Amino acid sequence: MGDMAALTRPATGGSGGVGGAAGPRQPSVLANPWVRALAVIAVFVAGYGLFRYLGSPAWAGPFPTGIGDRFMAWLDGVYAWIVENRNDSPLFLYGFNYVSVGLGSAVVLINRVLDLLTWAGVTVIGVLGAWRVAGWRVALLVLATFAVFALTGLWDESMTTLALIITSVLIALVFGVPLGILAGRSEAFHRGIRPVLDFMQIMPAFAYLLPFVLLFGIGNPAAAVVTAVYAIPPAVRITALGIREVPKGAVEATTSLGSTPWQVLTKVQLPMAKRTILLGVNQTIMLAVSMVVIASVIGAGGLGDAIYQALSKVNVGEAFQAGLAIVMLAIAMDRVTGAVGHGARTPHIPPRFRLPVLGTGLVAVIVVVTAARAVGAGGWPRELSVDISAPVNAFYEAVQAGIGTYTAALSEWTLDWVLTPLSALLTGSPWWLVVVVAAALGWTLAGWRAGLVSGASFVVIGLLGVWVNAMDTLSQVLVASAVTLALGVAVGVLMSRSDVFAMLLRPVLDAMQTLPPFVYLIPAVALFTIGRVPALVAAVIFALPPVIRLVNDGIRGVPAATKEAALSQGSTKWQLLSKVELPMARGSLLLAVNQGIILVLSMVVMGALVGAGSLGFDVVFGLAQNELGLGLASGLAIVCLGLFLDRVTQGRRAPRA
Repeated sequence: MGDMAALTRPATGGSGGVGGAAGPRQPSVLANPWVRALAVIAVFVAGYGLFRYLGSPAWAGPFPTGIGDRFMAWLDGVYAWIVENRNDSPLFLYGFNYVSVGLGSAVVLINRVLDLLTWAGVTVIGVLGAWRVAGWRVALLVLATFAVFALTGLWDESMTTLALIITSVLIALVFGVPLGILAGRSEAFHRGIRPVLDFMQIMPAFAYLLPFVLLFGIGNPAAAVVTAVYAIPPAVRITALGIREVPKGAVEATTSLGSTPWQVLTKVQLPMAKRTILLGVNQTIMLAVSMVVIASVIGAGGLGDAIYQALSKVNVGEAFQAGLAIVMLAIAMDRVTGAVGHGARTPHIPPRFRLPVLGTGLVAVIVVVTAARAVGAGGWPRELSVDISAPVNAFYEAVQAGIGTYTAALSEWTLDWVLTPLSALLTGSPWWLVVVVAAALGWTLAGWRAGLVSGASFVVIGLLGVWVNAMDTLSQVLVASAVTLALGVAVGVLMSRSDVFAMLLRPVLDAMQTLPPFVYLIPAVALFTIGRVPALVAAVIFALPPVIRLVNDGIRGVPAATKEAALSQGSTKWQLLSKVELPMARGSLLLAVNQGIILVLSMVVMGALVGAGSLGFDVVFGLAQNELGLGLASGLAIVCLGLFLDRVTQGRRAPRA
């Protein structure tokens, strides 16, 4: 039988000539998209070397700035017209100005209510509310949060931040939840709004600032609107998800009994989607916390402004104090709103006691507020605060004395041997070659549509007139992304191999993902002072948690039977990882790459606040010097970079079933 089988097999060694069957073709090496991508990069480097050898002729330089200069001048003219006609044009007089006054008044009103309640009343309300919805552990966390606000001397700034968060979250939910309900009930609307949400979520936070400053000016109104817009996508997405996940059988049964669409929504879909929608509220609040800190750049005030001012003076102690208050606020709000959605730690109170408990709490609040107002209390007295900035600065100086030489050497090496050469490659290459390479990478890794978007993104960057700074920003993103992905994959693999390590690391990753991105700049500056390197360090730390999680989840999702089969065939652990687990976790790995790079971009741009320069600096400079043309052009260029990086790293999507 074996001989017969051999005789009936097609020949594999011949050339397919007369009397022999052609053997199966071996796949070409160039069929691998990663090999083609490396070939494209090799051609790019060779082209850079060739044009340098030719003396970098004018036709092989950066993108001409003429069109960009005229575009910036036009934007400056638009801004000048808005400033001149803000109080005369009907568009502003009966539109944006009303919104601006209303939002500013809302923030002021909420802030005054918090001040009227006094520090004692706010604390009692916060602790009792946290206990009622999340249990005594979260109530103690909220109490500790208010204690940090008071003892750091940042009570007033914390209340300003809290007022902005409340205002922006209410705006986001008022618009986001109805849009999510509509997207959940209408497939056509869901398909239409999904690309808008995708675009909003890949835009770095800095890119949101300029358009709203143009419409609402500097101050709380612009901060509230930009924070609300930034926080809307999860409210829409998760609400739509909750509505769409309601079993169709329940909807059909209710409809068959004669219920109207409104009754189906209010009696079936919303109650059954309650927990999912509350998860969307949690995510909306956390994004608002992140953005309201960044909005300090446009005059939002509060804790973000305290950090911004401290970092501008390289005062690590003051930045640490404000950062600690923001961290506690973010963690407390995450735990409280997360518990509302989950409901696991809510204290069990028999129904007959719920009203008396509520009444007792209201009486306690009234008594505390009345007593505090009677003694003239308002915010926490600053003279009773504890200044920890001096010891923190002393510790910072000790750290610099101990390891400052080494961190400076590492920073210098990174600049001289990594960042500067890569920046020179991108800025010194012909602009048209960069466009072609970007399009080729997009086409190779993600298909022809991504190739068109990638090439068009770079053309737009050139037309905006910020080509050199955009290429410098891209070089920083590429370096930080490479480090992030290397560390993320390594730690994610280790996490998937050890349940104990995963158990220890998971709460750390949870805490890291809760923190606003602004906070990551503080330890980076403490180690590397200011410049491009601390921005890269902050970007790496900020982007690591989701990368680690996705790698771990992808590897753990590989079927156990598949791994056992590979081991039974004699595969080593390395072969199991490289030949089975990583290929089968490809979807999670591509998502990890995508999320890591997009997060790195958002943080690198924010690094302008600690001296990273490039596009982020142009945004900040445009805001500070009223050069809105430069700021808006740089913001649009950041969006184009985000679009390019998102499309290239999404990979080829599987065909729809």
